[in-house]
Amino acid sequence: MKTNEGFQPDGQDAIQWQPVISRTGIRFASKAGNQLRRIIYIASFAGMGLFFFGCSTGYVATQPSYVEYSRPAQPSSHHIWIDGDYKYKHQTHSYKQNNGHWHKKSQGRTYVPGHWQSEPRGQYWVAGYWQSQDR
Repeated sequence: MKTNEGFQPDGQDAIQWQPVISRTGIRFASKAGNQLRRIIYIASFAGMGLFFFGCSTGYVATQPSYVEYSRPAQPSSHHIWIDGDYKYKHQTHSYKQNNGHWHKKSQGRTYVPGHWQSEPRGQYWVAGYWQSQDR
């Protein structure tokens, strides 16, 4: 019976094992990874800043004057009129008035109209909302 000891194919001697990534490639990947990590951190902080800035309340020294406009006819007896509200514009640091509208009544809920709230920093608009009648 023949043994396979000492038997090696001729092609196996020609194979040279080399790492997939050279040391230069590892250094480059490490530097690129660090740069990518920095970009992700900066983008995350910028995103959080925009999120919190967008959610912030706008304070003004005085309330803008309310402009009256004609109210359209009531669509049905199941609709209620909701007065216009204000939206804060961060670019101009002022409020813009939106027109009122008819809204279908929500069963078991009442509408609490928006109002101006005063604080030491100034005044800001609190938007109206639907409240459950259970309260």
